[in-house]
Amino acid sequence: MAQQSAQKSAQQSARQPDQPQARLKHQWWWVAGIYVAVLILGGIGLAQTKGGHFTPGHSLRWTLLAGLLLVVELIVLRRNLHKNRPTPASPVFATLGWGNSVTLARGAAYGLMAGFLFAPRPGGLLDWAPAILYAVAIVADYWDGYLARRTNHTTMLGEVLDIEFDGIGILIAMALAVQYGQLPGIILLLAVSRPLFLWGMKWRDRLGLPNHPMTPSDERRIAAGLIMGFMAIVLWPVFHPPATYIGGAIFGGMVAASFLRDWLVVIGWLQPTSPGYMFWHARLKRVIFQRLPLLLRLASLPAVVLVLWRIVDSVSPIPLLLIALGLLAGVAALLGFVARLAAIGLIALACADLIAWGNSSQTLLLLTVGLLLIVLGNGSLALWTPDERLLRRRAGVRVPTPKDAS
Repeated sequence: MAQQSAQKSAQQSARQPDQPQARLKHQWWWVAGIYVAVLILGGIGLAQTKGGHFTPGHSLRWTLLAGLLLVVELIVLRRNLHKNRPTPASPVFATLGWGNSVTLARGAAYGLMAGFLFAPRPGGLLDWAPAILYAVAIVADYWDGYLARRTNHTTMLGEVLDIEFDGIGILIAMALAVQYGQLPGIILLLAVSRPLFLWGMKWRDRLGLPNHPMTPSDERRIAAGLIMGFMAIVLWPVFHPPATYIGGAIFGGMVAASFLRDWLVVIGWLQPTSPGYMFWHARLKRVIFQRLPLLLRLASLPAVVLVLWRIVDSVSPIPLLLIALGLLAGVAALLGFVARLAAIGLIALACADLIAWGNSSQTLLLLTVGLLLIVLGNGSLALWTPDERLLRRRAGVRVPTPKDAS
């Protein structure tokens, strides 16, 4: 009897490691069901929307493309369920957790966006659908990592989903922006830059060439966040070239420069620990991130005045609130008082002018100044720069306090 009890206990303990995997597979089916429901509801909503240019053929194409991407995301999830753990040596979590759940919701938004590929602008309110979906996904991209860290549920699965879904989302957003004429086709090279980067490293491995390690950098995460934010805005149907091309050149150039620098480090042409590299790196950073933003800040208030003068000269009655907010943003940028936040005000003024009164050299100048300040930061002689710390802090990471040290 004791022997049978021991055998039964051993069998139960042998099955124990499989229980989290079984629960995760059960949750996978729930995710698949939710994705199907989202697809059906999206198709019904698309069919019921009036005033657009979508024909029944376009609606069917939307359903197929959205469904195809959702299937791809489900396959990525299923193949990586065993990574639902913090480290390879850790036990598998039995639940996906809040962070991964939000990431999967973000994937649903990307799936709905994919349905609009290879079709004309839908027209009417549907024109705003891709931009709204991508904006929702960006907000979710912030909260998934925050929730994972706050609930102590950070996993390798979450890292895989985050990277893969980010790549899918930016590719779809850029493809739609090119499709709608908002950005030039060359921007798509940025969407595939990471896969090309990884392929290049594997190609070097096959040739027996070394891949040198990249140095840690907050700039990669910041660049990724900024390009995603830009894509959420450039998809708005109220914006058109050349303003969108200027934004694409600034943000795209930032991401391209980051990838180029990392590639030169990987192949050994740049050696971050060498004295020559450190000297020139410090010098370039001082010029690009300290002196150039100062020049941009000095130009911000005159650029605001030029735009406001154009508005006052051509509009009646005078929009006093717009003038007050524009001057406030210009003064804040000039003083370096949270210059990145002030730059958003400069961009908002430029966008309002573009939407209401069309392109002008003054407006495009103000837009360029604002976008460059967003990318480069506050610079030297800035009055107050809390945005720099907030931008480099990962959401949900607890900042140590003096009490912790004691």
